[in-house]
Amino acid sequence: MTIFGDLNNCGELLTRNARKYGRETGIVDGDTRLTWQALNERANRFVSGLQTLGVKFGERVCFLSKNCHQFVEALFGLGKIGVAPVMVNYRLAEPEVEYIVRNSGASVILVGAEYAPLATSIARRVEHLRLVVVLGNVQTAEPKLVAYEQISGLGNPAEPRPDRPVETDDLALLLYTSGTTGFPKGAIYSHHSLLVGMFVHVHAIDSRYGRRVMLPSPLYSAAGIAGIYCSVYVGSLSVLINFEPQLALETLVRERITFTNLVPTTIHMLCQREDIREYDFSHLEVLLYGGAPMPEPVLRRAAEIFGCDFRQTFAATETGCAGTVLEPFEHRLALTDPVWAGRLASCGRPQCNVDVRVVNEQGMDVKPGEIGEIIVKTEANMLGYWNNPEATAETIRDGYVYMADMATVDDEGFIFLVDRKKDLIISGALNIYPSEVERILAQHPGVAECAVIGVPHEKWGEAVKAVVVLKSGMTVTETELIAFCEGKIAGFKKPKSVDLVERLPRNPTGKVLRRVLREPYWTSHVNNNT
Repeated sequence: MTIFGDLNNCGELLTRNARKYGRETGIVDGDTRLTWQALNERANRFVSGLQTLGVKFGERVCFLSKNCHQFVEALFGLGKIGVAPVMVNYRLAEPEVEYIVRNSGASVILVGAEYAPLATSIARRVEHLRLVVVLGNVQTAEPKLVAYEQISGLGNPAEPRPDRPVETDDLALLLYTSGTTGFPKGAIYSHHSLLVGMFVHVHAIDSRYGRRVMLPSPLYSAAGIAGIYCSVYVGSLSVLINFEPQLALETLVRERITFTNLVPTTIHMLCQREDIREYDFSHLEVLLYGGAPMPEPVLRRAAEIFGCDFRQTFAATETGCAGTVLEPFEHRLALTDPVWAGRLASCGRPQCNVDVRVVNEQGMDVKPGEIGEIIVKTEANMLGYWNNPEATAETIRDGYVYMADMATVDDEGFIFLVDRKKDLIISGALNIYPSEVERILAQHPGVAECAVIGVPHEKWGEAVKAVVVLKSGMTVTETELIAFCEGKIAGFKKPKSVDLVERLPRNPTGKVLRRVLREPYWTSHVNNNT
C-alpha cells in the first residue's frame, strides 16, 4: 500500500530521488560528495549486507554516531527492509546507552569509531545485541565487531528485498527522549506517521527542491531527523556538519548555503564572534531556529548580521516535529512595527493541519492571558512510548499529546511559553529532566535528599544546579558531588554547581517546590538585565 504517490515506506524517498535526480549531488559530508544515485546504492549495499548476516524484518538497529553520510545511508536503507532505526544521543554515559539498547531490544548498534569501546563493553553484557557495526576500521578481534564497509561489501546496489512488504503501520523509527522517571522513553513512529510529520514540517519550514541546506543538528535528535527527512523529501542538497562555530561559518560561505537551522545558543555564539562581519552571507535566505527561547536582543542582532529571513518552529519529539510556527513575515513585522514587537516572544501559531490548543486542568481551552498546558493533535504524533504503556497513557489523551509546556494565548492565537510543567531544563537546546540527575545524586552515600533546577547561564541559557541536603554528620563538597556523576550520566547533564542546604521547600503534600528554589536566581537574572 502506498502512502504518498509511489512511496511504500520512508526508505523509498531515497529510491525516488535516485530515479528523479540521480546525477545531482544529494549529500555533502566534508570532502565526500555523493549523488543521489551513489547514496542510494550505498544504502542498498549496506542493508542487503546486513540481510546476509541474518538481520531480518522487524529488528531494531541503534545509531550511536555523529553526523556522517553513512548515518544517512543506513537510516533510509533500513526503512526499505522493515528494520527500525533507534536514535541514541552520543553524549550519553554508558549506563544510559545500555538502557536504550536493552529497552529497544536492538540486535545491532551502528557506532562511530570513537564509541566502539563503549558499544563493545555493552555487547558483552547484552545477549540480544549481535553486531557492533563500526564506522571505521575494526582494531580488535572482538567477535561481534564488524566494519561498516565490510558489511557493504557483502551487499548489492540493487533495491533490497524485505522478508515481507513494508506496510504503512509498520515500525519506522524509535526516537528516545529523556524521561520524567529518570529513564529515556522511545517515541514510536510508523512509516505513515513519520511521513505525515515530514509533509507537515516541509510546509511549516517552506522546504523545497533547489535549496542548499546545512544540517548542523545531531541526526539522532528530533530536529536532526526532521532536517534530513525534509531535505530528502524534497530533494534538496544536504551538507552535514557537526556544529563548531568556525566550521559552520566556513560551510555557510563555501557551500553557498541558502537554508539552515540553528538553536538560540549557537546563533548567539556566531553573533558574538569578532570576525563575524568578514563572512559573506548573501546566499542565505532563511535561518530556522527553535529548541529553546530566543532572547529578543540576540534575534535582532542576528537579523542585522545575517540579513536573511527568520522562521521559528516549536514542537516536541512526541509530535513528529509538528506544532507551531512563527513565519518570516511575522518576524519582519515584529522587528519593525512596535504594535507587533511583543510577538517576537511568542512561538507562533499552529502549523497547517495541526491542532494546537492550550487547555486548563479540565481540558477546556483557556481564555486569552490565562495559563494552560499545550496539547497537540496530528497524524504526525508518535503512536506511544516503546514498552511503556503507563507513560503513553499519561502523555496521549483523546488523540492529543500533552506536551507539559505551560503557555498563554493572545486574542489572535499566538502562543507564548511561560513555564515547563515538569521542570524540564533546556541547556544549549539539550533537554535535561531533573529526575535524571536526582536519581544519580541520590546514590551518593552522603546525600539525604536533593532537587535539581535550571538556573540562568549567559552562554547556554540554563545550567544545571543541584540543591542538596546531606545526611546528618556527613561532610561532602560540591566538587565531590559533581565528580560522583562522572560516567553515570552524560556530561551535559552533570550539575555545574551545588548548593548545600538544611532542608528543601515542600508543599503541604510533601512535594519539593522546585519553583521556590529557582525563583531567586531568575529574579536576580531579570533584575540584572533590566
